[in-house]
Amino acid sequence: MTRWSVVVVFAVMSLLAAACDEAEETAKEAGARASAETFRVSVKAQDTEGDPGGVRNVQVLREAADDLPGKAEVVGIDDGDGDGIDDDGFVEVKVDNEFACVTLPESGDDVDVTGGRCS
Repeated sequence: MTRWSVVVVFAVMSLLAAACDEAEETAKEAGARASAETFRVSVKAQDTEGDPGGVRNVQVLREAADDLPGKAEVVGIDDGDGDGIDDDGFVEVKVDNEFACVTLPESGDDVDVTGGRCS
């Protein structure tokens, strides 16, 4: 093998390794977002019309979190005042080191999901 062949092979291998790292990072981001979307669908599928807080009802949120497959972790379901309603309306879904934010309205059922951590 000539010196240039070795250089070309090394360059191709480096590009493939970089592409794999980028693909893995994108898959993690997609995993958090997909899990958050699954959480959103689960919350919206429950009949929350008569529940205090509607889609912010803590029991509804915990059930949706428990139903998530895989290693998704749901954080931010807080009921500091004990009224059964999530305090701030923001829930984060974490998969590995990636996050997605679920925003829960005070009224109605327009649940929103965005990539990244909740602000």
